[in-house]
Amino acid sequence: MKKIFLMAIAAAFTLASCDGQLDSANYTAANTSNYPASAGDLNKELSALYGVMNQMSTNPLETPWFVGYIMSDDANGAGGTGDVESHAIGHLMTNKESLYDNAWHNTYVGIARANAIIYAVDAFDWTGQEATRNQLLGEAYFMRGLFYLWGVQFWGDIPAYWEAAAPDPCPQQSAEDVIMPHILADFTSAANLMSHGATTKGDGHATKGAAEGYLARAYMFYEGFYKKAGELANASLADVAFDFTQEGAGTSLSKAQVVSFLEDAINNGGYSLVEDFRLLWQYTNELTAPTYSFVADLAAQNKYWAGNGNTEEMFQVQYMNSNSWNGTIGMGFCNQVELYTGLRCDDDGAGHTNGGPETYPFGQGWGQGTINANLWDDWPSSDPRKKATILDVSSELSAYYFTTSCSEDAGYYNKKWICITAPESDGTGGSHYPWWGVWRWKNTSTEAPNGNSFQGDHFSDMVLLRLADVMLMHSELTGTATYMNRVQARAGVPQTGYSWANIKNERRWELAGEGLRFNDLRRWSGKGGGANCEAAVALQRQEGSRVNYTGTWTKMSHGKGVGGSSWAQRYADTDGFLPKPPAQISIVNNPEVLSQNKGWYDDTKWSMSGTPVY
Repeated sequence: MKKIFLMAIAAAFTLASCDGQLDSANYTAANTSNYPASAGDLNKELSALYGVMNQMSTNPLETPWFVGYIMSDDANGAGGTGDVESHAIGHLMTNKESLYDNAWHNTYVGIARANAIIYAVDAFDWTGQEATRNQLLGEAYFMRGLFYLWGVQFWGDIPAYWEAAAPDPCPQQSAEDVIMPHILADFTSAANLMSHGATTKGDGHATKGAAEGYLARAYMFYEGFYKKAGELANASLADVAFDFTQEGAGTSLSKAQVVSFLEDAINNGGYSLVEDFRLLWQYTNELTAPTYSFVADLAAQNKYWAGNGNTEEMFQVQYMNSNSWNGTIGMGFCNQVELYTGLRCDDDGAGHTNGGPETYPFGQGWGQGTINANLWDDWPSSDPRKKATILDVSSELSAYYFTTSCSEDAGYYNKKWICITAPESDGTGGSHYPWWGVWRWKNTSTEAPNGNSFQGDHFSDMVLLRLADVMLMHSELTGTATYMNRVQARAGVPQTGYSWANIKNERRWELAGEGLRFNDLRRWSGKGGGANCEAAVALQRQEGSRVNYTGTWTKMSHGKGVGGSSWAQRYADTDGFLPKPPAQISIVNNPEVLSQNKGWYDDTKWSMSGTPVY
């Protein structure tokens, strides 16, 4: 099994700067006065930089991928009746001041670590190793751009700096005018400094192709959301000026350059579409597929899961067999999204729980992030990706039961992320454990440090960028259908000509359940779109969608029981931004340095004081 327990993370290292405001305290004895002491130390810093994504993973409800997924129109917060955090996120509200504290903290830890590498790299002699130096520097630029992009998409105008250490105070900057151009420059520098083949694809490091793909993602969000460009293929887009000097960035960025970068990633990056769409998802693993009827045809041909780091993955969060509930990062070493999106598993009082042999091959979990019924209803049944993406419990799992604690459960689960079981024991007795635990028991002598296979044996990559997405971005930017048609051909659906409607639909179907939909809607709507923009209208369609609440079928309602108004109004109030942590606002205590986003902690209906009751 390829890369099953990889991604060892070096000891935590960060800079102490603006400790209270940016929450990036020094957690080790290493600091800028004694570290890095050699060029080799920079690789340790780089590992620690990637490790911030594992720190983020300790709580999926503070990660860009899971939060963005739940906030979209295609997913419900769901979980149990007491899971107010996930409900609040799904209703574009909040239930406690600390909800995003760790997300803020980890964003600035990542930025500080990236800056530490960028400003230390030329303290050493790289004669004869210039390519190594450029790759390392390119990866640091990539990661800085990534953390700033996540920060901007979460909170908009945030404190920002591009020096070795943050100024004190470190005031928030305009995301549109200042931070986004820097993000685009970071990805441009990364793409120009790195070389194809400089690292092994899928080993957890950023690549030149990943930088080119993320450059396009950031550029399209900038032009669509901030510049309100509308249909990008036909928009007249001014070059983005870089009024600062940065290695590898140049002085500006044009749409033509972004398209050229995408074409380079597609044609020269060494990536390829996986043969069958189903092979991207772990339910086709070799322990499960032979007895899972939905993919039995693949197993009969000895075709199994393409695996972590497959030819289509371009960037991902990786995990390893070191998870534990002890410590601040322990559970960040397993993909908890698989646990969070598992079948709601409360006992029915008669010893029956979802996630066992009766609901094979789908494992138990918290039942959060269920698929909204509208996605199932909107998706043409002729598209094979529909059933490859969505688990319809009514047709696939006759033994599934809606628990007495379930909330916002429409009976649809995300197959791309859900825990998958194997039809045998992991060696501890019983059966139908997560397939990762069974694989480990059959192939290694390694124990589960978590001590609980159900909670800890989840090691599939969290895929953040794959080639199909890059191909669809190319079609959307150019108004051409060539690469969209390749994605459609792989899916086995009719190939269509380019139109804005077609590319929007294709992104929704191909990338459903991968955490991209919410920011796609935002960029198609433009900042300040109000309650009638595309994003607001799409979100409002959740009102009245069918859900099961504590075993009874009913309809979702935004305002009922939680004091809210509507999804459309919440989007209009906030533009899709989250609240900046109130603790940070209080520490700074100066609105000219850090101010709260509109729609939060004001006279709008932002607080979910109770649990949705339907």
